[in-house]
Parts: sequence; structure tokens; C-alpha cells
Amino acid sequence: MNIIEKNAVAWYVLRVTYQREIAASKRLNELGVENYVPTVRTRVRNDKGIAIGWRVEPLVHNYIFVNDSFDNIMKIKHESLDYLRFVMGKDEKGLNDEPQYVPDKQMADFIKVVRTMGSKPVDPNIDLRKGDRVRVLTGPFEGVEGVFIRMPNRHEKRVVVQIEGVAAVATQTLNASDVEKL
Repeated sequence: MNIIEKNAVAWYVLRVTYQREIAASKRLNELGVENYVPTVRTRVRNDKGIAIGWRVEPLVHNYIFVNDSFDNIMKIKHESLDYLRFVMGKDEKGLNDEPQYVPDKQMADFIKVVRTMGSKPVDPNIDLRKGDRVRVLTGPFEGVEGVFIRMPNRHEKRVVVQIEGVAAVATQTLNASDVEKL
């Protein structure tokens, strides 16, 4: 994890308690603080299994990404959102001592993939080191960088954008000709 100055604006990874990520996002929006909660639309079914509508729910429960300075987030925590907790990242010695943040490009790619209807959640602990780092060249994911992998139990190939230890999402099926190796 890279060290970042406490007054620099970055995408910090925070946890919320009791699945209050949507409520926290609404409060941060009221305060004018940029934030992101990855969500998916799921079908709601009645007792008989009949679809009766749609519901928006978090893709990754209890996590919210906040784009602000460390100092401002601490101020917000103390004044109105005391249930926000920084996710701590590991330093070069393997110790958890710095708040985890996501580089702007990686966060933009993550948001782009999640917002696309064809994105699928992937196990965040999947070993992605086996694949090559790639950039998508064409289509709705053009410019997205991630790891080119074959999905488990499938013949599909996708690009996975991962936020270490938090979440990973996969694009729709891609051809090898749609990507370039980094």
C-alpha cells in the first residue's frame, strides 16, 4: 500500500456497521462529499416465487468508498457519522497501520464495470496473479485495466477489476483481441 498525505484527496475504503452503507451515502451526499456504494439490481419475489419487482442493494455489504481527505473524513466521522471505520491497509512490513485507499484510475475502472449491466461479482479472494494485466481496447469497457482471466467452470474470458481484500468485479465476456497486455 502506498502512503498518502492526510490532507490529500483520495478514494478511501471505509466500513459501516449494520449494513448502513446506503444511509451513509445519502448523508455524505447531503454534506457534498463524493462517495460510491457499488450496487446491483435484484429481482424481488413473493412467497410463491413470482417476481414482483426490483430492489437495489449493495454489491459489497458494509463498504463505502469516500473521495475526500483523511482529515475531512475524520471530521465527518466525529460530527455526524460515527459508525464509519477506515479499512486499514498493510504497509511494506505487512503491518496494518495506514488507511486503505484506491488510486483514481483503479476506482474509475471499478465504477465503470459495476455500473455496466453485464458486470458480475467475483470472489475477491480469487488468485488473480495467474492472469496477465491488460487494458480493454474496444466496447463499453474501453480503457479499463485489470486482469484477464478464465472464469471458474466456464469457457468465458473476462477482465477483473479488483480492490484488494474488498471486492472484485468482472466485465462481460471478452475476446483476446479486445485487450492488450500491459
